[in-house]
Amino acid sequence: MSNMFKLELKRAICSKTFFFGTALLTIFAVCSALYMIESQGGYNPNYLYEHCMENGKYIYNPDFPLVSVYTSWVGADRVSLAYSLFYNLLPIGAAIPFAWSYHSEKKCGYLKNIATRINKKYYYISKTIAVFTSGTLAVLIPIVINILMVSAFIPHYQPWAGYNFYNLIYFGTMWSDLFFSHPFIHMILYALLAAFYGGIFALLSYSVSFYIDNFIAVIFTPFLLMLIGGYIQNIVHNNYTQATGAVSTVDFIPTLFIHSRSINGNVMSWAVILVTVLLLAFILITIYFKGKKSEIY
Repeated sequence: MSNMFKLELKRAICSKTFFFGTALLTIFAVCSALYMIESQGGYNPNYLYEHCMENGKYIYNPDFPLVSVYTSWVGADRVSLAYSLFYNLLPIGAAIPFAWSYHSEKKCGYLKNIATRINKKYYYISKTIAVFTSGTLAVLIPIVINILMVSAFIPHYQPWAGYNFYNLIYFGTMWSDLFFSHPFIHMILYALLAAFYGGIFALLSYSVSFYIDNFIAVIFTPFLLMLIGGYIQNIVHNNYTQATGAVSTVDFIPTLFIHSRSINGNVMSWAVILVTVLLLAFILITIYFKGKKSEIY
């Protein structure tokens, strides 16, 4: 099995498609970084209160907590087009590297050659791990590049709890306490969550290939599901707000809650866990039963 896993992992990582999927997301991550550096790097307001001044020079700037790395990396960017494209197209970028491979291997007869050399159970396990790894790295690499770029030009100021409204990170939401006490850990956790969901989106495309015999559909189904889910959630949110007068709701769409700032609704731990468990259950059950029943001999 180890040889099969090494082969699948090498095919997943050392390929043009992995480079293309990673490059697609990297472009948006870099554009987000450039926008935030240009708009917030070296920020200096035109007006400061007298209590911030001493001998004609300011001794501190109360706006600095609003323009730190922790509010400027792609996971906290909320104003640029690039960040929106990064998170909305993340399911596609994660699927491009290797999620399509099972569909392709069924078509070309590769599975028949593999079946004569190894138990198909090992093939599906290796394929699952390789697909997840490729999707995770395709998302993690652009995020790391973005954080490094932003960190080179924007200071690491500690966020202030009094600015939670401006930060769009509200008390009681997922990891909000960490944002104000240990913002670096908060940033890393959201970066890892996005990368983890890169792997989940890749596996979702992989599992879809058991049901759909179309290459384009395999790649784009997770993206379309997130798009439709976000549209439905917005309708529900609007109706709920109009009916109850509430101004905050909960995000259930992964492309929304893997972003650290609350934009459409609040990011709640229980909602993230629920959606993650349901998606993983669907993926793993599909791979197990469909793989068990598949005839590749």
